[in-house]
Amino acid sequence: MKYLIIFILIFTLAMPINASANEAETADAYVLIEAETGEILLAHNENEQLPISSLAKIMTLIIIAEELAAGNISLSDSVPAPPEVMGLKAPVIWLDAGEVLPLGELVKAVIMSSSNDATLALAAYAGNGIDEFTARMNAKAAELNMSNTHFADPGGFTEETISTARDVAIMTAELFNNGLHEILDKGKFFTTRLSEVRRGTERETQLVNTNRMAQWYGGILGGKVAGNRIVNCAERVFSNNSMRLVAVIFGAKDEDERDNFCEQLFDSGFNNFEYFEPEIDTSGFSPLAITRGVEKAVEVAPALPVRFISDRSEVGEARYEAELPESIEAPVEEGQVLGRFIVRLGEKVVFECDIVAVHAVEELTFCKSLEFMTESFFSS
Repeated sequence: MKYLIIFILIFTLAMPINASANEAETADAYVLIEAETGEILLAHNENEQLPISSLAKIMTLIIIAEELAAGNISLSDSVPAPPEVMGLKAPVIWLDAGEVLPLGELVKAVIMSSSNDATLALAAYAGNGIDEFTARMNAKAAELNMSNTHFADPGGFTEETISTARDVAIMTAELFNNGLHEILDKGKFFTTRLSEVRRGTERETQLVNTNRMAQWYGGILGGKVAGNRIVNCAERVFSNNSMRLVAVIFGAKDEDERDNFCEQLFDSGFNNFEYFEPEIDTSGFSPLAITRGVEKAVEVAPALPVRFISDRSEVGEARYEAELPESIEAPVEEGQVLGRFIVRLGEKVVFECDIVAVHAVEELTFCKSLEFMTESFFSS
């Protein structure tokens, strides 16, 4: 029979903050998440499905980065533009069908200027066709549990590509959490203001970074804009740790309001939230009794350092729960999973990991008993 040990410490309560009336009027939907855990810090209509336009290109960049990481393609590859580029609106770099550019130049055009024609060229080349690439985008969305997302094409060219603020945040966290953005030419184009493609030729085309916040908001790693929509990832390093946040806004009044509100979301997140890494007192659940062992008990502890997001401004109770059996039968191996450690803020689980044995304990066999008796006899 199992028993539950619960010990309570006073800590900061981390719960998503509801939007105020003024915030709700600023945008149709928005969300601010902590990138590592996906914890929602601020939100309004975050699960409402809406067209996302060029924000879809974040997923295109994820798949291109994965292909680069796998060695299937290279930034130096020569990529021909497919015929479909001739019918695109707002192509940006004005590719001709069959024109060849280095893959890295096309990636730069997508990151900086959200080039539609560069996006199609990358998809056709890396995905064995545009349709197959789009199918892979949807498969990746399913893998990331982006359950309210559908990609109709690689670039969000029509309103058939829909998602939610929360799903776009998850997608963006995937790009910036796992080093994928650094694979795309070390990620420098996410914050570069000006560059060009076809440099030194008669058709040299200037690229201007459409993500204006990359030039003035401290800690921006990168993102993408599409009219009154924006997504950005930013990181701040504090005295004892760092925190990475993703902000998504749909339906701002205009571009200035879009950028200003994104700044407000980041400021609120970095100023009001932080990671807590408390030292856990294990005396309430360790050691754990052992039957048929050479020792009567084994020391146990959480398998991972306890770390969770909390709002600095609200004081509440963090509950630390250790789910363990009353005893365990020997033998026990070092690192053996014996139970579960859970941290709750209110009713919400904010951290969970295994409880493991700190050291091994052998079974008390007949031979082991005889060995102990012999040692005891000769030492007396």
